[in-house]
Amino acid sequence: MENQEKQIQSDEIDLGQIFARIGDFFKSIGYGFIKFLAIIRNVPLNNRVLFVMLLLMGGTLGFFYSSFFKKKFYESSMILSSDYLNKRIVDNSIDKLNLLAGERSSKGLAHVLHISDTLASNIIWVDAKPFVAERELIEIEVLKEQLKNAQIKNQQVIDQVIKRIEIENQHAFEFTVRTFSPTVVRPLQDALVNYFKDNQYIKKRIQIGHENLISKKNKLQRELSKLDSLKKVIYSNYKTMAEQSRQGSNNVILSDKAVTNPIEIYTQDLTLYDQMQVIERAIFIQPDFEVVDGFTEFDSPASAGRVKIVITAILIAFAMGYVIVALREFNKYLSTIH
Repeated sequence: MENQEKQIQSDEIDLGQIFARIGDFFKSIGYGFIKFLAIIRNVPLNNRVLFVMLLLMGGTLGFFYSSFFKKKFYESSMILSSDYLNKRIVDNSIDKLNLLAGERSSKGLAHVLHISDTLASNIIWVDAKPFVAERELIEIEVLKEQLKNAQIKNQQVIDQVIKRIEIENQHAFEFTVRTFSPTVVRPLQDALVNYFKDNQYIKKRIQIGHENLISKKNKLQRELSKLDSLKKVIYSNYKTMAEQSRQGSNNVILSDKAVTNPIEIYTQDLTLYDQMQVIERAIFIQPDFEVVDGFTEFDSPASAGRVKIVITAILIAFAMGYVIVALREFNKYLSTIH
């Protein structure tokens, strides 16, 4: 019995020591954090001259940089939709434009976009990304999770994921341009649209699609003309039959001569007319290559303003003060060791 009581007391002592050490650990963390805050507070107070000089220097440099050296730039976006655009074509074309924009001379970029050298010199860079709706992005993430949890034999889920993940097959792209002048975005829009439209791969398909629409329109016009002639003949036949009917009666007696259903003729005429309207709309709008939303000219620059630059410079100078004080104290410590 005495041995069991001693064992219980020993266990209670061990647990008490463990909890006491845990408490001391958290106390040391709290004390260290408070001490750290005290050091952060006391360093500027103990080195007022250094910090005041750095803050004044940082604010002055930020002011002069924003006033005389920092160039303002402007950004604008455009959404271009095409049945023939894909991510690889767009990325390859944009990379070429950015390489030309990074050259010292703007003649190369001006030649490719068919614009003046002055307009080309105002272009900083061009960016493009697939324009995907938020709903489609959520569907992609859900399908990805299904693919992770699905068996390899579940080919249907895999095919759906591949179909949705193929972002390069998205035909709408958002183009963003950064320029030194806001007035160049409007002529730049026409230049970019024509740049992609003049691509041989896209140009051939636009031309073939347009020719097919014209050919289909002409065929529908011929069919509509034939239906109009047929309607006239049917109307004439029914009028003749009505005249040959019994006197004093306005009823039309149908006989074997009426071999064609007039309702079907008029229904077919309306169907062809609707198809004609769709084709004429496609020829006019050109949905296979169109600008959904063009560039907008903004007066406010996208670059950081003077106030933001000055505040950023002051904060950097304030942080540099801590670095200088830390290096100085570390140097003193090395001197004591020596």
